[in-house]
Amino acid sequence: MDSIEKQINDLITSHESDSNLIEGIYLDDTLSEFYRFNNEIEIPSLAVSEITKEEYLRLSSIIINLIPEFLKGHEFSSKRFPSYEQHSLHFIKRIEGKIIDFIHLLRINFKQSSRGSRIIQKGDSLHYPSYSTDKLYFKSLLIPIHKGSDNFKQIKLKEEETIESDGKRFTSAIFDELSTKEISIEFSKKIGLDVFTIPPKIYPFISYDFFTAVLNIPDPFEFKIAASAEIYEPIFLFLYLTCKNFKGDINPDDILKFIDSIKKEKDTISLTPGFLLNIKDYFSAYSFLTKEELLLMGWKKFSTG
Repeated sequence: MDSIEKQINDLITSHESDSNLIEGIYLDDTLSEFYRFNNEIEIPSLAVSEITKEEYLRLSSIIINLIPEFLKGHEFSSKRFPSYEQHSLHFIKRIEGKIIDFIHLLRINFKQSSRGSRIIQKGDSLHYPSYSTDKLYFKSLLIPIHKGSDNFKQIKLKEEETIESDGKRFTSAIFDELSTKEISIEFSKKIGLDVFTIPPKIYPFISYDFFTAVLNIPDPFEFKIAASAEIYEPIFLFLYLTCKNFKGDINPDDILKFIDSIKKEKDTISLTPGFLLNIKDYFSAYSFLTKEELLLMGWKKFSTG
């Protein structure tokens, strides 16, 4: 850990008892998530190439003051998830499960957050404009990783392949002919659409990212992350064994640790009725508030119970 990371992590720890300064959690007209704040904040001009180490500390200080409750127990990561997110800050927290572990990733995107903002100072060929805004776009994901792994080694539902195209190499997933959004909706269908209070077509809580099934947690309080990991572990195991046809890195016999949640009969697997009720209760905490002003802007505001 370098000195910048240590300074940021010390800053997170020093604000652990502070409260968030957000007005609400929203989806915009493109169904992207953002936090809206009580007051406008100023985002400094950032290098076009990527956020520099010097900018890490300044930006982190802004974020930590705004959402200390969401960052409690997290560490700053100079490693990006994924690597092309060059204008985002990444905060991670590890959660241990019974069979697998999880990484909670909170990613704040400053390039996307400039949308609809007020420009303070124009940019140039090397720097983006500085801007003032009352919202920041984010991703808050619970990502399944291999038990005890020291690094970010997600449990993939589908392997990736490297393809040569126009002299560049890029990674894509082998997952039938479905789009990422369609795959995410399929995950919800496998569990049962009736357990979700928000339609997956609008906001899929379980989505396909990092070549696996991740859980979106728009309000990542410490207690919510812990509760989410507890309920999502058997859900993910069900999805994994179903999608992999009982083949892969997870031993099907391990699900005996979740005998109250998962039922296995010969070559079939299902979620128990009691556990489906627990899943429905978990997602029932989320809904959308409807106001005329939100409808006019195309926004949706989360109610998180």
